[in-house]
Amino acid sequence: MIEFRMLGTLHLTDAAGHEVKGLLTRSHRLALLAYLAASTPRRFHRRDSLLALFWPDLDQEHARAALRQALHVLRGTLGNDVVVTRGDEEIGLDVSLLWCDVMAFDEAIAAGQLGAALDCYKGDLLDGFFISGAGEFERWLERERARLREAVSGAARTLVERYEAAGDVTAAAQCARRATRLAPHDEDLVRRLVALLDRLGDRGGAVAAYDEFAQGLRIDLETEPSAETKALITAVRERQTAAPVTLSRRRFGTAMPGRWGSVVAAVVVAGLLVSGAANRSGALLPGHASDRVQSLAVLPFTNLSSDTLHAWYADGLTEALTTDLGRIRSLRVIAHGSVMPFHGTSKSPQDIGRELHVDGVVEGDVQQSGDRVRVDVRLINAATGYQLWADRFEETVGQRFVLEDRVAHGILAGLSLPPHLAAPPTQNRAAYDAYLHAELRLWRENREDDSVAIIWLEQAVALDPDFAAAQAELGWAYNMRANQFAPWDTAAVTRAGLAAERALRLAPDLAEAHFARGVLLSSVAGRFAPGPAIREYRRALELNPNLARAHQNLGNIYLHRGLLDKAVDEFRATLAIDPANYGATRRLGIVLVYRGQYEEGLRQFRQVPPESNQSLWNYQVAWGLLYLGREKEASDLMERYLRAHPEDRGGVVTSTRAILEAKRGEATRAAADIRTAIAKGKGFIHFHHTAYNIASVYALLGQPQRAMYWLRQAAEGGWPCYPYFARDPNLDRIRNDPEFVAFMKQLKAQWEREQETL
Repeated sequence: MIEFRMLGTLHLTDAAGHEVKGLLTRSHRLALLAYLAASTPRRFHRRDSLLALFWPDLDQEHARAALRQALHVLRGTLGNDVVVTRGDEEIGLDVSLLWCDVMAFDEAIAAGQLGAALDCYKGDLLDGFFISGAGEFERWLERERARLREAVSGAARTLVERYEAAGDVTAAAQCARRATRLAPHDEDLVRRLVALLDRLGDRGGAVAAYDEFAQGLRIDLETEPSAETKALITAVRERQTAAPVTLSRRRFGTAMPGRWGSVVAAVVVAGLLVSGAANRSGALLPGHASDRVQSLAVLPFTNLSSDTLHAWYADGLTEALTTDLGRIRSLRVIAHGSVMPFHGTSKSPQDIGRELHVDGVVEGDVQQSGDRVRVDVRLINAATGYQLWADRFEETVGQRFVLEDRVAHGILAGLSLPPHLAAPPTQNRAAYDAYLHAELRLWRENREDDSVAIIWLEQAVALDPDFAAAQAELGWAYNMRANQFAPWDTAAVTRAGLAAERALRLAPDLAEAHFARGVLLSSVAGRFAPGPAIREYRRALELNPNLARAHQNLGNIYLHRGLLDKAVDEFRATLAIDPANYGATRRLGIVLVYRGQYEEGLRQFRQVPPESNQSLWNYQVAWGLLYLGREKEASDLMERYLRAHPEDRGGVVTSTRAILEAKRGEATRAAADIRTAIAKGKGFIHFHHTAYNIASVYALLGQPQRAMYWLRQAAEGGWPCYPYFARDPNLDRIRNDPEFVAFMKQLKAQWEREQETL
């Protein structure tokens, strides 16, 4: 069998095992073979698309001759049967005759064989390879390199998580070390490796790993590690050289640098939520009107244990308390993501209260010694800074669920609220521990954390199949995978639906279960069913008015349907619960653009940091700049982004650049960007935005028939936004076209109906 290795060192052998040096030195022919073997999805390729990739500067006749010659050489070198055709115009490879490391890597990732995937990946795709005069091929190559880097990095992280979850710290450390070699500038992986080596007692190895990473940053990127990474290595060095820790008066027992088990984690979380019936150590202080606390922020709890590697347990405390208190209808509770920036802050409760617009804050710290856990909790009036209530809870590991009810009632008493609390979501401590691991990942909404969350949630429902909250979150996590990160993963769509329905059967009144079903109905898989999805989100909010993500998703449906006033109400409700929700902040800017308030919309977009979602931020800022006629700024922004992110998920920035080229009269360049955007956008949940941009390009170029085709694609693909379509100046050249007039009449009638029915 022919063997073709492109990941790392380039290597090609024929069916007899002989190295094929001739092809390795002919760049265009090698590039053609690489593209046919590695491009995704695996398919036949039209001759005209190959001509545009490899010989864009030749006329049709000479380009076709060059392609014929290249295919002739490939067949002559590798065998006549390797290159296959379908009809006269389509070309592919017979993969049964060729083994390719890229194909093997992708297949291993798809099958969940992550160790095998890492074995395939020896370095970047076609590292150092270049052919001149083939810009489209170079862009494809950069996109594929980025895709494969992301996949191998995610696989390595997932393996580390799996080994950690199984308690095999040694294997986790070995995998993390290997992962850092594959991605030497990935700071999260380096922190993971340092932490794992520290847990194993290999302090010297942990310090050496950090030093190697820091040196690489200085040499390669002329920068230095983040403050978080520096703090971690400082803690490791101090434990390596310092005398045994003497505990302050707020600590207890003997410092224990050894690791915590998952059951200890469970009790720590319970300690905050659960203990202390009668306020023995810290009663409600008189005279400070706790009944005025109608909005609350649970600040990140501080880990006072001697081993800093388990700080996530303190975060788990924050998450668990936020979730429990958030179910109280009379209390507005700030979402977890908006309080995390205050971790380790020196700001006063009054300053935090003003920033988050809340009446009160809960703060506390956690410490474990032996088989006992201590949690100190304080409720503070954010207006005055007075402590309204405080208590200390200390229990053994085995008393988790007994304590939970007692402590939660104590906190509610401190708030002068009725003691109406839901029962524990599961009686299985290990399942709940896995669920909390997942919850701390899900709110970040990125591909890596979503994948890890799915692993934890699958573990939770395996331990307790009747754990409805875990089933609901599993449905959401799989939906996120299918909608945002892996649109080709049909198994994820199926699993999302099964988990959501299972959650609803187990707990018909669980807000998160209705939310998970709403996400499914409002996704590509659910064919953007707005009515049923809205009903599910509204039911979720009836059950839990503090479920910020339900407000946001409800607002997003209204935004796409053009119901702008309703959308604004939901985004403002989101931000009242989750002030740092960048998605809601951005979407308020979108409403302003839809209304023609371009300057205000641009200011709104720029309130959000670019790194929160780089593709959407760059697309939306460039979009606003183009409406304001600031073409140079828009062009510079998009070029910088596309150089750094050639994959351009969904093609939104590439298609926005096509609008700029159309405005400049560069029809050929605009057409090239349209082709690229279509290829990038396949299966992307927000492809309707790319489709609308393409319609705008054709409208600007005075091609109404093509513009209308893509405008219908945008509307039918989930974005029938009549107010925007009716106002957008980019469509002005086709407004008198009869097809456009008829289309807009239908769209307006639908919009008017939905104002009454949705």
